[in-house]
Amino acid sequence: MFPEANFHGNGDSALSLNLDDDRILPYDVQAAYNADTFFWRVSYRGNEGKRHEYIRYTNGVWQREGGDRRDAQATIDGDVQQGDTSVNSTIYEQRTTIMVNDPGAAVNVDNFGEFGCFLSCHNYSRHMPEWTAANGHDGKYIDPAQATGSASGDPVLDLWHWRGARSNPIGRADDQNILSLNFVPNDGNGGDTGGRKGDAGTSVFRSQGMDAVAGPDFLMDPGTTSGKFAFTWDNFWQTPFYYMVDDDAQQVGPRAPNPGIIAYADAVAMGYAPTEGDTVPRRILRAGAGSRADITSMGTTYTPETPDSSYGIWNVQMQRDLDTGNADDIAMVPGQVYEAGFEVHLWEYTTRDHYVSFPVTVGLETAADVFAVNIAGSGPEQGPNWTEIPKTRLDLFQPGINTWEFLTGDGGAQATKEYFDAAGQLVNQTHFGAGSVNAGTACTTCHNVRASDPAPLVPSGAMEDLADNRGGVWEDTPVVAPPAP
Repeated sequence: MFPEANFHGNGDSALSLNLDDDRILPYDVQAAYNADTFFWRVSYRGNEGKRHEYIRYTNGVWQREGGDRRDAQATIDGDVQQGDTSVNSTIYEQRTTIMVNDPGAAVNVDNFGEFGCFLSCHNYSRHMPEWTAANGHDGKYIDPAQATGSASGDPVLDLWHWRGARSNPIGRADDQNILSLNFVPNDGNGGDTGGRKGDAGTSVFRSQGMDAVAGPDFLMDPGTTSGKFAFTWDNFWQTPFYYMVDDDAQQVGPRAPNPGIIAYADAVAMGYAPTEGDTVPRRILRAGAGSRADITSMGTTYTPETPDSSYGIWNVQMQRDLDTGNADDIAMVPGQVYEAGFEVHLWEYTTRDHYVSFPVTVGLETAADVFAVNIAGSGPEQGPNWTEIPKTRLDLFQPGINTWEFLTGDGGAQATKEYFDAAGQLVNQTHFGAGSVNAGTACTTCHNVRASDPAPLVPSGAMEDLADNRGGVWEDTPVVAPPAP
């Protein structure tokens, strides 16, 4: 008899989501393992999100298309403080991620079980108040002071990263990690200066180059697309050719063989000439190699609930060896308990507009918030019958600007700077629970998720309500100086 999975309910009620402004995302978690493989299955309702970035021929030149909603708005407003200003259209993949910490390991993140992913979020992360373009896109990291046994640059959290466009079409996920890092903001680099990194090896996708006149490096191989080198921009949401793959991934994935690539010069030699609206993917999927390609997503399904298939239910399944033998992966050992946090990115949003969970425990055939069931068999193909595996219902929420500096009442910039929203109003900079956080008191001691949940120790402690006090959700990022009148 399996133990009751009762963290925020038992997962029996229907998954739900309001398309307009719901701050809460019901999210069901299941876990299992066999002789050598660990399996996750997470279920939630949201958009299809299977497209990412593209290259389009328009007005006689090739240009990039795609990006998230914050960057698209920054482009419209010409406001570099809000994000990239080179986004021509809002096209961004849908993603879900799982951060895993091993509290019993020699190298682990202190208090991850109390604070979860908030430990990795900082004021100078992208789309946060103190971010500048010089910081690069990725400011996520763990301060070495928060990680036992680590030095700056060490992997301390395992990150299972499922991507709706850049991995799922070939049955893969992206194996990454979070570093312990002495981050130096405003270093002038402008690249990826943060601590979310891919594991050693080769990723399951790459970016192709492009020249406005000479075109992209690759078009679609017409031998794999019924004669098409590109699809038309006007047919963007209907085309079945929304991704393409390297030769090594041609036979990989649930719908293999997959649409292949052909060098642009070879296509021209075959008679290709660009016409208005010709479009091809910017990202090219590949089999990947090494530790970064450890995770597969076999068994993942999407069930549309709208006529255009844009909205429905995802059942995302990921599997990986219990022990990969790689230093940048956490080994999952039967009988042990781990700590995990879950995230979902929907509606072409990323960074702080995603949904997050409070941290939970995961036990392999041992009591925990999420109970991983031991099943018969071995290998990734010998997965569970999910109807027999207990569900744990988590309520994910949108956090607003809840950085680690804010939560701890940081004595430096956080205590001296004032942030202002787009209307010039001061954003609340006081976290009255900072003393409790610094003492190691868990978030859930004072906060719940829904306003209708049982009251915590602190009145009005529901994240559903509090996010609006911290820069809001889907609102402009507060800035250090107020906007001009």
